[in-house]
Amino acid sequence: MENMLLTNTPVLEGYRIKKYIGPVVVPIVGAGNIVRDWFAGFTDIFGGNSCGYQRAFAKFIHNGVTEMMSQAKASGANAIIGFHIETTNISAGKSIISIILYGTAVIAETNAEAGNE
Repeated sequence: MENMLLTNTPVLEGYRIKKYIGPVVVPIVGAGNIVRDWFAGFTDIFGGNSCGYQRAFAKFIHNGVTEMMSQAKASGANAIIGFHIETTNISAGKSIISIILYGTAVIAETNAEAGNE
């Protein structure tokens, strides 16, 4: 999303936080499929990366970040600080994962803009 700043730090270097709007939280529950599980079993035996799961996981994260930015923008924010991602496997023996993306929506202005007030 254009003009939306996103950082995992609590500050934005070169910017001043003008207003803290509040938390932005996006929960995602993603599932694999039986074919992906079967191929992932080979990587358990022989080692290596599970490309199918990596692509699915990357898609979940990308969609979550896009949703976070949309929520933040809708609330008037132009940045998200303190961005975090947490994951949990929520089913034993199956490929169902819980992903939570969260951060704080803020209105930030460059230090140059802040000096003009």
